[in-house]
Order: sequence, then C-alpha cells, then structure tokens
Amino acid sequence: MTLTVRDLSVTYHNRPAIHSVAFDALSGSVTGIIGPNGAGKSTVLKAVMGLVRPDTGTVRVDGLPIDRVRDTIAYLPQRLALDWEYPAQVRDVVAMGRHAHRRFGRRRGRADHDAIASALDRVGLSELATRHIGELSGGQQQRMLVARALAQEASTLLLDEPFVGVDAATVALLSTLLMSLAADGACVVVVHHDLATTAQMCDHLVLLNQRIVSQGPTARVFTSEWLDRTYAVDPGASGTTASSWQAGRGS
Repeated sequence: MTLTVRDLSVTYHNRPAIHSVAFDALSGSVTGIIGPNGAGKSTVLKAVMGLVRPDTGTVRVDGLPIDRVRDTIAYLPQRLALDWEYPAQVRDVVAMGRHAHRRFGRRRGRADHDAIASALDRVGLSELATRHIGELSGGQQQRMLVARALAQEASTLLLDEPFVGVDAATVALLSTLLMSLAADGACVVVVHHDLATTAQMCDHLVLLNQRIVSQGPTARVFTSEWLDRTYAVDPGASGTTASSWQAGRGS
C-alpha cells in the first residue's frame, strides 16, 4: 500500500496554504509530517481526503484515484474540531467506523460487533463503552477516535495531531499502537508536533513549511540543520526549535 501525493497546492482566501507538496507514504511504516504552526500540515491531510479542494495535484493509493479507495482510509481530524455535546455514547462513535462495511439499511452483524469490541479493547475503553462522549477526558476522547479508525479496519490511517492535549499514558498507548499497526502492514501518516518523540515513533518524515523543506528516512532528515530550516520562519512554533530541542537533551 502506497499513498502517493503529487504537486498538491491549496489556497485559502487568495493566500497559499501549501504549494507543490509531493511525498510517498508506504505501508509498514509511520510517516510523520512536522513543521511550524501555519505550515499547512492539517491542510495536507484535508486535501488528501478531499475535504478541501486543491488548486493542483493528485492523490493516489496504489495507483488508484483516492475516490475509488476512500473506504480503505481512516481519517482522524483534530479532536477540538468535533462537537462533544452531541448525545452519543462511546460505542456509537466507534461503530461509525463500520459504515464502510455495511449496506444501506442493513443492521450490524457479528463481524461489526467483533470489530467494535476489539477496537475498544485495544485502546483500553471497553469499560467505558456506554459512557457519554462529553464525559470523557481529553485522552479518552482521543482513544475513542482512534478506536473508530481501528473499527474501520482501514489499511491507511491519517491522523491530525493525535497527541495534543492528552495525558502521558494516552501518548504512550497511542504511539505504541500506531507503530504496531505499521508493523502489521498499515500505512500510517501522522501530523506530529512533539519533536522529542518524533524519532522514536516515525520511520519517515516530511518536513513542511508550506513547501516541502526535506523528506526521507527519519535518521537522515531529523537533524538540527533541516529542522532549523523548517522552523526558520516561525522559530517559536510548536513550542520548540531544533536548537532548543537539542539543548533540552543536553547536547
């Protein structure tokens, strides 16, 4: 499974958001998209999913237009973009991941219930299945959204800032889960903000500041030189720069 993005450009209100973005994300790996605030990271995922209309560019999965394989892609928007007052239980939200597997009007079958139960178990929310979503903590809300993606049984997962505003235990659980999904063959793309955990989780990186600054295996591009170039326009973005990150590690 290969997600191929080519020449992707998006303009908001006559201002460029991203320009000529191109990268490949492969199955069996976690691809991280990092860069300062306003770099266009979320816009890339929205354009890939067709939630915003690009000015130019193509998105394909294994050579097929994304519209033909959309059901194989799970998308996690930023948590704050959702309505947490909506009267729904945790299992209701997770069950939404099964829509791609059901014919219109058909009731859930055994496979659906098994997938929902498995997804809840993998994120540690089985005991909260009937809890109202507004009663969850930030970390539990994010676990629920990941469980929805797991229930979809998608081969490609796109996650927008999944670790923002969650507790350390959730960060550890979700990062381990994403690496496990990649090890099982999934294509995982994650917009990430914490440079201190990037190298541990991501196999490949896309360094973005409206344009691609650098990309490639994490060991090659996750350097102070490339990070400083990426964050040069907004050195305080995301709470750190390459230099301050290195200083915090005592190097």
